[in-house]
Amino acid sequence: MLVDDAGAMQRLGRDVPAAWPAATAHVAVLSAERARLVVLTLPPLPPAKLPAAVDYALEDQLAGGIDPPRLAHAVQRADGRVTIAIAARDLIAAIEADPHGWASIVPECALPLSDDETWTWYAAASGGGFVRTPAGAFAVAMDDDALPAELTAALGHARRNEAAVAPRTVRVAFACAPDRLDRFAAATGIPFVTSAPWRWTDAPSGRYAEAPDWAGSAGSQARMGARAGAAAGAGPLLLVAAALVLHVGATLVQWAALHVEAWRASAAIVALAVQAGVPDAATPEAAVAALVRRRAEARHAAGLAAPGDALPLLAQAAPALGRLPRGTMKSAIYADGAWTLELGKVGADALRVLDRALAERGVAVLQAPIPSGTRVRLSAGL
Repeated sequence: MLVDDAGAMQRLGRDVPAAWPAATAHVAVLSAERARLVVLTLPPLPPAKLPAAVDYALEDQLAGGIDPPRLAHAVQRADGRVTIAIAARDLIAAIEADPHGWASIVPECALPLSDDETWTWYAAASGGGFVRTPAGAFAVAMDDDALPAELTAALGHARRNEAAVAPRTVRVAFACAPDRLDRFAAATGIPFVTSAPWRWTDAPSGRYAEAPDWAGSAGSQARMGARAGAAAGAGPLLLVAAALVLHVGATLVQWAALHVEAWRASAAIVALAVQAGVPDAATPEAAVAALVRRRAEARHAAGLAAPGDALPLLAQAAPALGRLPRGTMKSAIYADGAWTLELGKVGADALRVLDRALAERGVAVLQAPIPSGTRVRLSAGL
């Protein structure tokens, strides 16, 4: 999208980068299914200390493997809330590597003007959808007239465990027939009401300045506003929706295809857990954990060992752990269906081999760096 200095759209199109019109700055807008938002409430912090606090607050949710996602955060609000955007590290790296150079890289799902008390379901520019809630934003499928499994699971989770923030209504910010809204309300017990349709091209320029920005560091949003002011009068601003009009090479295209497959698999896991009546299945991770727990309970009731029990799990992981250099293991503790291992200093190549070997043996693994080396958590997969 080509806009003037005041932020008004001049042209909208889709083409290869070589055909883009001249512009004073380029902003990449990451489509909604490529990122999610999390809203945290933290004590008031100096901008320089905010990234470390965000990493610590999200460590348990995001630790996994040796390639953690890339985080971007907005400026902390007066009430302590911080909006964090989360995306795959290799995707952001691919965009950053594009020779155009990006003034900022922001997520589409951060551009609507959010209401801190409601849930709103939007249509994304790529054909999917996303839902903004007081806790953040998540992508949903929009393949048919049915209510997305992701939204169904999230509403169920909110009603069971977070009654204080469960929505009284869900706003639908795209064209939706009244009979569909009635079906959604009947299925969830929560009214679905129409709201003004929204598209990413409707977002005013100020929303870009307030959004989390992967191209910047701590305080980047304040500097982004200053850059926009300095560029006023110098020419148009080009806004590009990543995965729609942004072509950054075959690597990104291949990643996108794999990501869609993974996303569909995650949605299927959540839907399976919901259909089975498994509680707390709002996310793929929670659904997997609940299904594993149910399987273990059924086997224990039958007098059988479960894969997540201490000895079977250790036996399953032992061949992979045996590949570590001698003396690497410092401690091992079993609790809550998982082994937590403290490893000494191990090279990145050895950790990659361990991660791959454990995955091949069906062991779910989380890795996180610690001052003395690496902490590894092993649990039973499906």
